[in-house]
Amino acid sequence: MGGIAGPALAAAVSDSGALGTVALYKSNPEQSAALVVDTAARTRHTFAVNVIPEVAGRLLTDQVGALLANADRPLLLNSYGLLPEPEAARVLAAGHRLLIQVGTAADASVAAGLGAHGVVLQGVEAGGHHLGTLGIRELLAQYGQEPAAFVAGAITTGTDLLGALRAGASGALCGTAFVVTAESAAHPSYKAALLQAGPEDTVVTDRFSIGWPGRAHRVLRSPVTDAPQPLPATLIAWTSVMGERRPVPRGSAAAPTEEAEGHVEQMARYAGLGCAALRTVQPAAAYVAGFRAEFTAALAALRGDGTAAAVLVPTGRSR
Repeated sequence: MGGIAGPALAAAVSDSGALGTVALYKSNPEQSAALVVDTAARTRHTFAVNVIPEVAGRLLTDQVGALLANADRPLLLNSYGLLPEPEAARVLAAGHRLLIQVGTAADASVAAGLGAHGVVLQGVEAGGHHLGTLGIRELLAQYGQEPAAFVAGAITTGTDLLGALRAGASGALCGTAFVVTAESAAHPSYKAALLQAGPEDTVVTDRFSIGWPGRAHRVLRSPVTDAPQPLPATLIAWTSVMGERRPVPRGSAAAPTEEAEGHVEQMARYAGLGCAALRTVQPAAAYVAGFRAEFTAALAALRGDGTAAAVLVPTGRSR
């Protein structure tokens, strides 16, 4: 959600009682520092900073440094994919939390060895780039160790979360649902398309690989995904990144932010299978409140006694 999960959205989610995340994506050192400082100024609560080691490349060390140098409180580093050991050690030594997203049980074990406080098992139900080829339930069945396992993929309602907890998860990361919140920096037409979409309107493809090769990704269907052969990588749009205007070729991994101009419908509109539950744009706080109410009601119905004290999962652990 680089460019979409900015300081405004991260702060709004954290203020609502969940954990907001600001995405650094390909930000340079100055941009990364500005994103951390801006988010910290908007909320008094803990928030997460997301990095993508395989995309950031040599920028990664500076991005982690921006977190360490500008954090005014203990934060959480949310790494998409395994983090190099030296960077993990820097984060932990500075007293911050570490969450690592993976797509296989084997990588979850490596993440545990890096000292991660939690791992995120990302299933193919998720929107965006995929770290593996299995669904959430299969990953949970293969994962039976510490640290705590969260899941990502089609968790859009409180009822979805309850199902994940009962399957053995400790919590969830939600992405697609927050694209359509008021504080999201997604392009209005991207939000509108998500609000009209169902699971059948998404597809896993490799058509948006410019700038991020080698990863399949789930997006909304479009002329780009449905063409029998890849379409020419000609210029289709312009966008702005931290005030810098940039061209967008067809097939770019860049998501359409509110600054995008041109054929936005041909850009990478990432979307998970849970999009059918999204039908209105609302503030992040309202979405989180509704999510929490759905979870409480679903848990009370499951227990059958009107209370929501605990969830018993197959492992026997209480959540």
